Amino acid sequence: TMSFEDNYQVTSKFCEHAHDFLSSHLIAPTPTNYAVVYLYISNENELLTAAIDRQLQKGEAIDSNFLNDLFSRYISFSHQVENTVIVPFEASLTKTIDNISKQIDKEDKAANSLKKLDKILTNTEHHASLENIVSYLFSTIKNAKSQRKTLSQELTSTQQEIHQLKEKLASSREDALVDSLTGLLNRRGCDEKLQSLNLKDTHSSLAIDIDHFKAVNDKFGHFIGDKVIQRIAKTIKEHISKQDLAVRFGGEEFVVVMTNKTLYQAKEVAELIRNAIAKMKLIQRETNTYLPPISVSIGVAQNNNASNWVSLFEQADQALYQAKNSGRNRCICA
Repeated sequence: TMSFEDNYQVTSKFCEHAHDFLSSHLIAPTPTNYAVVYLYISNENELLTAAIDRQLQKGEAIDSNFLNDLFSRYISFSHQVENTVIVPFEASLTKTIDNISKQIDKEDKAANSLKKLDKILTNTEHHASLENIVSYLFSTIKNAKSQRKTLSQELTSTQQEIHQLKEKLASSREDALVDSLTGLLNRRGCDEKLQSLNLKDTHSSLAIDIDHFKAVNDKFGHFIGDKVIQRIAKTIKEHISKQDLAVRFGGEEFVVVMTNKTLYQAKEVAELIRNAIAKMKLIQRETNTYLPPISVSIGVAQNNNASNWVSLFEQADQALYQAKNSGRNRCICA
């Protein structure tokens, strides 16, 4: 493994090359542009590297638009940018700022020593030539200190930009885990959240499917269909705890993971959800007409003998299939 010093040297070299690349293509060194080019220079992302190499071989422009596109395609939803770009760059930046601060401290001490010397010389005969030297040294230190302070401020500003980029990445990742229509988790979000749960604990799952949803879409159109899905998602969310996971699994299919709840507790919640949906009165505003009653079928399962999450979901799905086959608008336990 590389020492911190080695890491710092490698990172600094990549930083330098990344800046050179941006300069040679007349591209502003924004955090996004920098992240893409740093990954290219350090060869951390093969797909991204191949895309830039292709662009260079074709003799086409490498510009901010092109780099932004690569950022959204290969970086924004991954942890890679944080681990391979931001973390080492921040370490490099922090070390540089620390070194500048130490240098400013040394210059402060040197300036104080010269002040004392200047006072002594003022009281000494034949001090004129020496005082000129002291004065020259004093102004040199003052200028160097001023330049370093400016650089330090610029680097601190870059640090703030990096912090904003990290927040943007966190937000992008959060968006990538959520279904845009309902605000529930999507499958990817579900997989990520499940990692923090222990399958050895008691958990249950609900598989929920809207009955005859195709007929609603065919008769009233997809816009109304989407509104129905949103209302059902809201109803599901209202009946579960903050620890439970509500997921839009497919078009009109939902999954709920009920953490630390038995089959019996989950069945009770499933019945509450089913009844609340059956009682919903939905009006189409344009025509001021009621939609026909909406119902859901629900399969419930507990992870007694499920070796993994997929197995638990399959058991709940089989119970849902039974609920559908035995007349819909009902809950059945696996």
